[in-house]
Amino acid sequence: MTAPKRKLLKAYLKPEVHRRITEHAKRTNLSASRIVERLLETGRYPDRTVEQAVLNLLAVNADQARLGNLLLKAINETADGNLVRQMQMLLRQVRETQDEIKALVTKLKP
Repeated sequence: MTAPKRKLLKAYLKPEVHRRITEHAKRTNLSASRIVERLLETGRYPDRTVEQAVLNLLAVNADQARLGNLLLKAINETADGNLVRQMQMLLRQVRETQDEIKALVTKLKP
């Protein structure tokens, strides 16, 4: 997959603006051009904490999926009807939590 074509843009900035951009670039491990691009696209500086939060939520979602799969396996191997109903209720709650996490990740992504 090829990267989208990018165009060079030279701009003259006030020293204070240049300093803020370069400091933010160093702090977030992004290039100055990526900082300016995101600033123009979203109207605010990129925030690494949001990206880290999204990654953490995706990890929790993966854990929820593993838990759901284990519950399904247990449901299939259990003969006790009362226990199966309890596990089905837990499985439903796990799936609802996954849906909530997915909605939150969609909302947080830039």
